[in-house]
Amino acid sequence: MSQPLHTGMPKAAPLSDVRVEPVLRIKDGDALDTSELSMPSHAGTHVDAPSHAIDGGATIDEIPTDRFLGPAVVSAVRCEPGEVIGISHVLDGGPEPTAGDMLFLDTGWGARFFDDSYYDHPSLEPELAQWLVDKGVKLLAVDMITPDLAHARRSEGFDYPVHKILLGNDVLIAENLSDMSAFAGRRVFAYAFPLIVRGGDAGHARIVLSDEPVG
Repeated sequence: MSQPLHTGMPKAAPLSDVRVEPVLRIKDGDALDTSELSMPSHAGTHVDAPSHAIDGGATIDEIPTDRFLGPAVVSAVRCEPGEVIGISHVLDGGPEPTAGDMLFLDTGWGARFFDDSYYDHPSLEPELAQWLVDKGVKLLAVDMITPDLAHARRSEGFDYPVHKILLGNDVLIAENLSDMSAFAGRRVFAYAFPLIVRGGDAGHARIVLSDEPVG
């Protein structure tokens, strides 16, 4: 469910560009192919650590690995750009999440990743974020650039309420997932392991959904 990393891939406007550049190449007479990857911590498919929004919050390397795998619900939510996703959307789109679950929101925006419309997306109602905290959901994953209001729709002083509610209550956030429609409306098993970045506010992740635990 992860977007492949590549030079010039879509990312939030304030972030620097993603670059994957050759360093050594066999075709040029080098013994091995080697590349250099340069990218912001919040470009591509990644998991946010609490420290991303909460001063003194846990960094990505401080989070136990069991937080990144387990049962999950994939809820199919179909909303218009700028529309607010509420509790009823989640309940209508799939099984109700329970304590210890991850929640994956399949909004359809993952299929728009290379289109300009990707940047004008729906967002979560803060009430929904608090509901996920109260339910004991351990990770929210979205196929959008953020679960908060789209950048162009924000007013001055925007304070990232969804990020602060979730990360402030130890609910992790995964962003920029790919098309999840094959799993929509189902219970699955999820793997969302991020890179271990010492002191990192996020970790790039290869996220996998399966009908049952592997191994």
